[in-house]
Amino acid sequence: MAHARSNDVQRLHVDRRLHKLGRTYRHSFPKFSHPECIGFFSINSQQEFEDNSSGASYLWMPPKESFPLDLNAGYERVIRKIEKTGIDDLANLLKYIYNHQQLLTPTESKSLALRADFVACRGVLRLLMCMPYETRDDFCVRATRLNGTIYIAKIQTDQQREEKVSMTEHSAAMCSWGFKFEQYMSSPVPNTPPDTSLPVNEAVEFNAMFRCSLQGMRLLYGAEMDGIVSRNPVNFNDPEALKKLQFVEFKTGAFEAEARQQRSFNFWKSRAWWGQSFLVGIKTIMVGLRDGDGICHDIVQHDVAELARNKPWSPTAMLKFLEQFLKELKKLLEAINDPQTVVELEFLPHSDSVYYRVLTSPEDQIIPEWYRTLMKGGA
Repeated sequence: MAHARSNDVQRLHVDRRLHKLGRTYRHSFPKFSHPECIGFFSINSQQEFEDNSSGASYLWMPPKESFPLDLNAGYERVIRKIEKTGIDDLANLLKYIYNHQQLLTPTESKSLALRADFVACRGVLRLLMCMPYETRDDFCVRATRLNGTIYIAKIQTDQQREEKVSMTEHSAAMCSWGFKFEQYMSSPVPNTPPDTSLPVNEAVEFNAMFRCSLQGMRLLYGAEMDGIVSRNPVNFNDPEALKKLQFVEFKTGAFEAEARQQRSFNFWKSRAWWGQSFLVGIKTIMVGLRDGDGICHDIVQHDVAELARNKPWSPTAMLKFLEQFLKELKKLLEAINDPQTVVELEFLPHSDSVYYRVLTSPEDQIIPEWYRTLMKGGA
């Protein structure tokens, strides 16, 4: 496969618009193994990586008499997270690998190989799955191949940067409503009500590490998880307990949705929700129905399998595009065959193509030197 010289723009050979909304997609569902949880890590209140389960929380259903739930409560005391980059997010996955070197295999050259074809955050995979239908937002990733494994990180675009700078106070409040809803719905101790008088710290995370295969390609990815469904404390050090973990996702949605909002859900939001949950085997999404003032009046459950039924988008097409993209990216990086080379891939809103350019400067790297040293067998 031909590849570009540094900064030359080339087109990746994928069919970005392989399905049009509302039309029948007559293809078989790609072979996708059930996602297996193999580990975890936490991000603490200072946004530091911790190789433990300190950020984990359990599903708590607020009693009926506690409604309505005020999602504005304590808003003035919210502790917001400092914006991190997609490269920072990838680095957390690499820290997990560093701490769990049983995932690595020595090679004949004494370097180390990871038993995975791709490493990425779940959010990157989900966004890639949505690309056949995306016509409003741009998207950019960088990828590099080291010792046979391809690492992918999201890169912030100018459009995304401008949107963050121009975010209104109301939009910021709506983001915080989601975090407050999570506080109402989860507790660090099973069967124990959460203390919702505490300020919400939006930086704290619990991330699970998953592996699966897509058409024979081995994927390893991390995902921030909202809650665990369990009446008893989980023994996170038991691999069998990890495999059986049942996670739940928390979302907020419009109370008494108008026709316009329902159409938006059917065309856009539902596919993002489905992709996000499908990749980690979540079966249920708990949705807090809130009004425009941030008051949650009810909670409904969405069955993830049902989310994909009778929608204009196709879950088969979404997974098929992810398969095609990863296969073509693998071909490209194998042809380049240079662990110091980075490929930057750009998805423009109204384009039917995916464009890439090859980068070789040190400032363009997405893998830190300490990880490269590890993979050389030097750690």
